[in-house]
Amino acid sequence: MHHPEPARLTAFQAELTECRQCNWQDIFAGFSRLRAITFSSSLEFLLGLTGRLEDMEIVFGSEHILTKTHLALVQASQVFEEYGFRDCLADQKSLVEGLRRILGQRHHLFLPRLQDGTLRFRLLTGRPSHEKLYLLSGPDGHRVVTGSANLSQAAFHGRQHEIIITFDDPAAWRVFEDYYQRDYRQSVPVEDEILIGVSPTSKTGQMDIRADPLPYEDVPIVRAIRAGLAYVEQGGIPVPDGFSATALRTARRLRQELEAVPLPMNRKGIALVTPGTVSTFLHARNSLPAPDRVADGIPRATLSVRTGEIHLNDRLWLSEKETVPSAQVARDARLLVNYIGSFAAFYGNSRSAMASYWAFLVWLYMAPFAAFLRQGAVINHIDPWLYPPYAVLYGRSSGGKTLFTRIIAQSMFGIVKSIRSSDFTAQRALALRHELGAIPLLIDDVTPDRMGKYVPDMVRTDHDMADIYAPIVLTTNKDVTSIPADLTKRMVTCHIDASLPDSRALQTESPRRLQKEIGTALYRQYLTLMLPHARAMRGEMDHGGGKTIPDVFVLSSRILLALLDQHVSARPDWACPLSYRTYQAMRAIQFQRILIEMIGSHPENITLSRDRRFMRVRFAGDIRQAVAFEKSVPEFVFKGRIADTVKLDLMAMENELGFAPIRQTSVLGRIMKAWKKPGSPKGSHFVKNDNGP
Repeated sequence: MHHPEPARLTAFQAELTECRQCNWQDIFAGFSRLRAITFSSSLEFLLGLTGRLEDMEIVFGSEHILTKTHLALVQASQVFEEYGFRDCLADQKSLVEGLRRILGQRHHLFLPRLQDGTLRFRLLTGRPSHEKLYLLSGPDGHRVVTGSANLSQAAFHGRQHEIIITFDDPAAWRVFEDYYQRDYRQSVPVEDEILIGVSPTSKTGQMDIRADPLPYEDVPIVRAIRAGLAYVEQGGIPVPDGFSATALRTARRLRQELEAVPLPMNRKGIALVTPGTVSTFLHARNSLPAPDRVADGIPRATLSVRTGEIHLNDRLWLSEKETVPSAQVARDARLLVNYIGSFAAFYGNSRSAMASYWAFLVWLYMAPFAAFLRQGAVINHIDPWLYPPYAVLYGRSSGGKTLFTRIIAQSMFGIVKSIRSSDFTAQRALALRHELGAIPLLIDDVTPDRMGKYVPDMVRTDHDMADIYAPIVLTTNKDVTSIPADLTKRMVTCHIDASLPDSRALQTESPRRLQKEIGTALYRQYLTLMLPHARAMRGEMDHGGGKTIPDVFVLSSRILLALLDQHVSARPDWACPLSYRTYQAMRAIQFQRILIEMIGSHPENITLSRDRRFMRVRFAGDIRQAVAFEKSVPEFVFKGRIADTVKLDLMAMENELGFAPIRQTSVLGRIMKAWKKPGSPKGSHFVKNDNGP
């Protein structure tokens, strides 16, 4: 870590006066009062001291980083990851409930001490303290106890090696008293009424240690804030890439891989490691199928909207105040515009394909912010699916879907992370997206069976409230109309109705070369503009109480359009402003196409209600075809189906989708003409009214 000036440290110049062997009773002998700062795991031992000490005040925190690997990282690097209000709230609730259980085991001893105030507890509100500091006072004077030992049975009963240092002089007491007061001021009390109450099952009505779940409203940090405490979240401290941290991260990945390999056991069920055991273990490990092995070195991008910084693999990658070279931004912008424009040569509805790819680009560049915005939406009772973290590109084979997603992902963080369809499961995808952070996860060529088996589980039950996780992109040749409507409303759906024959693909310059040439400058410039706006957008949600619902698609397209106007000589017509309603209409693009084709080919099967608010589409007795069409109809347009006839809401189509398949051609409006879209069949087609032609 490089700083303009080295940070000042506090160093105690000490002199060893004595080194003696003693037990823990000797250390506490002669003292009647204790004030301690320690981890919560020390609690049982501390409570065991109540019979020896007349007054005890304990300030403790939680070992918030629970895994062995993370604990080792903390011990190796002396840093903690971000510790915010949610962490504090969860820790304090679980700690108080655990404290109640421990106190309740010997309620006859602890209840009087709590009631007379000679046993007090406080909880740290910030990162868990790494200090072990114990201040003793009594008839024999004062003593400071510090070192490596927590006040736990393992440490003070000689079960593990510890360094214990004691100071009995007044100068040391005064200095360490200041240290204690510093942490004391960053703690909140566990008030008596949180610990003591009348049990609902009590027949006597006497006070006892509470055993019921602690409501969030009574968690000490919540009480303190409501009483006037100003709680400021502490920013995260990145784990450095020193030798210890890097080695331990590597060891964690290897440990996950070895977890799948059992150790041979003897007849007593004990894994006794011998030379033969080692050989068997390594042979089993080397025989693991490749897909089950944990990949070494999963990249991770951490996007912090609050600080305006992005870290890539624990190193600062971008700050919103950073200046991105304009020439590099212009180069990447031209490459992407030319690439999307190249789809004009594809057969089919190439204009629609370019528009869909543009919409996908606008979404994917925004998608790393979706988790942060969804979090604000849930808090403020806004529909979180206004900020979708999933997208599916579907349509014709050879439409360039897979390669397009890889090139756009490459242009973001310079990293493409994908899994094959054969390896795709909902559990694997959701686990990977937390590992990747803001880096998109691509799932290529998802087969129909996996689309139907895993996508509903992944999307429908996703209630993740983390503020950073990877967007997930699926590509498939599957007809997306067979995906239930409640899933498509949670996803961005882009239909690619164009393709290029393999023979033509051989005659064109391979887009794979673009994947090597594309840089990250355009996206880095996009991020510097997006970060402050996303922060303000979240502020609008939080201060508007759910009354303000920002449209992130409008913002994302506006930023990208401004960058194209600045760096591309002529903005293409497919690059246009977008909004959430645009994406909502994209879900129904197949429905619109099918309906227009039916109006053009079989107008006799289309009828209108008397008030011209509803349309009925008949399928000449083919119920299966009617059911297939029903699946493509948006839920707010669909008004029911009877046998082979599907009823549609015309006003919903026009108001919500901007799609009017019919319009009045006279004052009476008895003859309705099919609304013409670009690419629809030429000529005028009429539909029949229920009142007659």
